[in-house]
Amino acid sequence: MANDARIAKVVSDHLPNAEMIIRTLIKLQINRSAKKDRPRYLDLAYIREYQRHIFEKFGEVITKPSIGDISKTDDGWLIVGDTRNEIANMISVIIERFGLGVGMLVLHAQQMNAGHIPLTININGRAIDLTLPTQSLYGARGEHVINVPIRKFRSDNAKLAELNIIKPPGLWDRSQIIQHKGDRFECRYCSAGEMNPCEVVVNIQGSRFGLSRNYSFGFTFAPFGNPLKVIHFLAWDQAEKPLNMNRTPMTVSDLIVLTRLINTAIRDFFTGTGIKDFPVIDGISNGWAGNSIYHQHFQFFQPEFPTPIESDNLVHRRPTLEREDVKIHRLSWALPVYKIIADESINVGLVGNDLAGIWRLLSDVEIINPESNQDSPDGFEPEAGTEMRFHTQNLYVPGQYLGKIAYILLRDRRLVDFKPGNKLFVDKRHARKTQEKSNIGVLEATGTMIADDLASFAEMSSWESDEVTTQIEQMAQAVCPKEKKVDDFEKAIRGLFPPE
Repeated sequence: MANDARIAKVVSDHLPNAEMIIRTLIKLQINRSAKKDRPRYLDLAYIREYQRHIFEKFGEVITKPSIGDISKTDDGWLIVGDTRNEIANMISVIIERFGLGVGMLVLHAQQMNAGHIPLTININGRAIDLTLPTQSLYGARGEHVINVPIRKFRSDNAKLAELNIIKPPGLWDRSQIIQHKGDRFECRYCSAGEMNPCEVVVNIQGSRFGLSRNYSFGFTFAPFGNPLKVIHFLAWDQAEKPLNMNRTPMTVSDLIVLTRLINTAIRDFFTGTGIKDFPVIDGISNGWAGNSIYHQHFQFFQPEFPTPIESDNLVHRRPTLEREDVKIHRLSWALPVYKIIADESINVGLVGNDLAGIWRLLSDVEIINPESNQDSPDGFEPEAGTEMRFHTQNLYVPGQYLGKIAYILLRDRRLVDFKPGNKLFVDKRHARKTQEKSNIGVLEATGTMIADDLASFAEMSSWESDEVTTQIEQMAQAVCPKEKKVDDFEKAIRGLFPPE
């Protein structure tokens, strides 16, 4: 009886939109056998040959809309013609046949065509083309400061609702919203089906891919740059009780395996086609540093600009450890960055797990007091008496090496914001003040700063390259862990390999 009353209310609420709903359903039925319209993104100036090839091969999936339409009322949204599960199953078949990377390229195209990844956005009455090359300022050592217009609206629920990207929180069906124990916020991953009407989520069984756990994959509407090029998607721990962002025993190795699988599948798919412009996808993890979500997750994307820490100009500092095929170097960077190199990716993952574990165990430990009223931006709420460790790590795995190189950056989760105030300058003579940056993650820590604030980006646009470098260095220095802890880490890892 309760369900009958609920259905009656939904019908009553959406009755004014009945004609639109019926027309949408009829259109969906007709389109099942009709030739689909060519996606608009294929006619954009910066489209690449590989994307045309992907459409020729998988056009039926790409042109399938996530939904038919949305009936919007003050009391709720009614999704008409929801095909997201069907699309997810089609992507799963592609992954089974062609590999994970190819499946994500097809899903990327479908999500652009469906509107979950916007290609244009209206700002103050002006249409902004998001597919133009991302604006960048350059530092003297290869650093970048970039501005991505859509990221300004990541928390603007009204704007995102206007774009059909996110349903207004007040209209969520709370029975479909998941909140994990220990997390102050609703899970935006596990609840994506209710929150994000056009997002398609694909699940994989980890054991079939050599992973330690199962993962879900989905695309963000606010990528790290040009949505046509960067192909920015996420993978998150798929479990009834998912892991939080504390270091887990297999975090580094899982990221390396996924990065290798994604890129191997893409390379293999385009072998023999003559197509050379296919993407190379890097994998990253923020750990607890620069991460505003409780849920264990990774991010994958193709950078528009070279990653500064990969520059050949960076001097390898001590210690250098070497054993058989494995080498560990510290780079000359403001934050402690360690580069792991091996002939086999499995060894990079295993050594990376060890390094992350050693760093975590060297952390200060604090017993959580329920009366301390500690507020964590990531929403993590440990129970009273929990031993809290603050050491975490950023991870960067360049896709071109197929997991044979990885970078680990030592971080402290208490140090994520840079607030220089009015007394810090990149050039005091010209009164050029260092710019503030909140939630510093792996991109900023490795030399690419995303400036969401247009005024801040405009201020930096007149800077010289050495001033951009100073900004990045000051920002990195502000979030450096304690020097003694880093020294303890280097002493500890010297015993990682047994003496010969």
